[in-house]
Amino acid sequence: MDPVIVAKDMYKCYAGFPPVLRGVNIEVQAGELVAIMGPSGCGKSTMLHVLGMLHAPDAGSLHIMGTDVLSLDREQTAAFRRGNMGFVMQSSNLFEHSTVFENVEFPLIYENVPPQERWERVIRALELVRLSARVHYRSNRLSGGEQQRVAIARAMVNNPRILLADEPTGALDARTSRVIMENFRTLCHTGGVSMVMVTHDPKMAEYCDSIYTLEDGILHCQQHSLPPVRDANAPSLLQAPPPIVNGALVAEHFPEASGQCLMEEAHRLHSAGLLSRIYAIRGSSLLGDPAGYALPLAVRRIGLWRLLGATVQLVRQMRSSSHALWAIWRALPRGKGLCGDCLGRLRAFVCGVLLARWAAEENIQFLYASGSHEQATASWVCARLLRLPFAFSVRTQEVRQLGLDDGVKAQDAIFVRCDTADTLQTMRVMFPQLPPERFVLLRDPLTLTPPEDDMEIPLSAKARQQEPDLRILAVGSICQRKGYDILLRACAELRKAGVRFHLTIVGHGPWLLRLRCLVWRLGVRGLVTFAGQIPHESMQDCYRKADVYVSPGIVTPQGDMDGLPSALAEAMAFGRAVVVSDLPAQLEVVEDGHTGLVVAQKDTAGLAAALKHLADKPDERRRLGEAGRVRIHTLLDVQENEARLNELFIRAGRRS
Repeated sequence: MDPVIVAKDMYKCYAGFPPVLRGVNIEVQAGELVAIMGPSGCGKSTMLHVLGMLHAPDAGSLHIMGTDVLSLDREQTAAFRRGNMGFVMQSSNLFEHSTVFENVEFPLIYENVPPQERWERVIRALELVRLSARVHYRSNRLSGGEQQRVAIARAMVNNPRILLADEPTGALDARTSRVIMENFRTLCHTGGVSMVMVTHDPKMAEYCDSIYTLEDGILHCQQHSLPPVRDANAPSLLQAPPPIVNGALVAEHFPEASGQCLMEEAHRLHSAGLLSRIYAIRGSSLLGDPAGYALPLAVRRIGLWRLLGATVQLVRQMRSSSHALWAIWRALPRGKGLCGDCLGRLRAFVCGVLLARWAAEENIQFLYASGSHEQATASWVCARLLRLPFAFSVRTQEVRQLGLDDGVKAQDAIFVRCDTADTLQTMRVMFPQLPPERFVLLRDPLTLTPPEDDMEIPLSAKARQQEPDLRILAVGSICQRKGYDILLRACAELRKAGVRFHLTIVGHGPWLLRLRCLVWRLGVRGLVTFAGQIPHESMQDCYRKADVYVSPGIVTPQGDMDGLPSALAEAMAFGRAVVVSDLPAQLEVVEDGHTGLVVAQKDTAGLAAALKHLADKPDERRRLGEAGRVRIHTLLDVQENEARLNELFIRAGRRS
């Protein structure tokens, strides 16, 4: 195979200085990773600029991919460089007031890459540098190391044949540098990319196939080994995995307003090749809430105007002779209520017909609805029209809102996923005519766990004196079912008992103003903080700083209640002692006195007594926290749950 880069007898000299390059000769093969080392000021960056056609040599020849690039004019040089090369310079050169996505997307715009494909490739490039969670941040909010990682992603996003990097890991920590170099090596050896890298770090040079040193303008070869032969069928790092099943996730909103469970699940399914499309039946923007979306899949949404247009077309179609649509409309499940139910049924029916059109266009094989309400009904309509298999999930909050004729959806579903054992048992009791194996228990995965090398920094003696005896944390939507009013009254009892504490409530919701007024009436204003919505990746600090996590949920008069809150599972994973109410789903993970403390619902005195007990006994907090950490990791086995869900998807795809 011919070399990708061939440079012969290259000289470069700046006026008034001795020659920087003195007859440099180098050949770079396809897939080869080359390191150029040498002391500062020896001309390494100059050589890189010459190879990248940013500077012209004073003498010598340079052939890149069989083209004599020195014979090209300015416009031809720019086009050749843009189409075949990626650059990572010492300075990141980002647009400060643009987002990370916009900075990485920039090369793709010049190549006329479609917007949907641009999103997927940008996310995949950011995942390679472990920065996809920052996709919507403005670049001036990033650290220097993060900006350098964005520059690396921008250089890789266009699938360049040649990658030129000037100290690409100079601003990164040792752990991230190793990850970046592993990705560079994989990109070269499996993607066939040729890379020339300037570095001072011999540990980074060890990842390279060939190592050169530049001394007094002369290039010396220290190590040279040809890269392994590239597998022609190996996918690029920026290429989506080959789909096993063209599955579609149907959600009400995506991403969800709170929690990361659905996004984490979608990410795992897509990585396994089982999810190729996400449909959201509400929302009109391209990405919904951009702060929470970081998947390599664009979301297709049914906005208000699209819904109205689809409704008009549907009415026209049903006025003709569409017997199939009329039959599905008559069999459509009825929920509770009257007027709201009719409007909801109509909306779900229209969404289902529109989903059928999209699914047919995109060759969808399987539909999976993330809830049992409109999204499940729309998926059922789509599945009926296209004769596709479908499934849906039922959460604890939704069980008491199901109508008896929702068994129509369960009857047609391949499987019905339940998030807790209590939900599983309730569904089997509600629909005894269906086989019990139709309902499967798959708990939500953990979305936040402490890093393996995570260590808590002990407080100084002065800081310990200023800290309260008990730092209490509560996380979730601020609504009636969370029972935060009970928690505030318990905190008032703690204040009367002389316990030094501080309560932090993270989240927002319709009961926020009511709780603020209650704090004022109870006289605990300086002891309670409403932190608002905190980015998911920043929640680690909240869990580390807390001594106790409290989940005082209740069953509302309307029958609404929590299942297993993801924040409760995360707090247990961080080894925090937990105090919970006796809701069925919470009792599945918290055993009173062993993995946490359990109090009765709406028992203010009992909750206050449990918190005082933990405030007085730090060793008990540590014991409960450690036992809870072991319990939650055993119960929420990510690999086992992922394997079961993947098996269900594959089995459903085979039935299409």
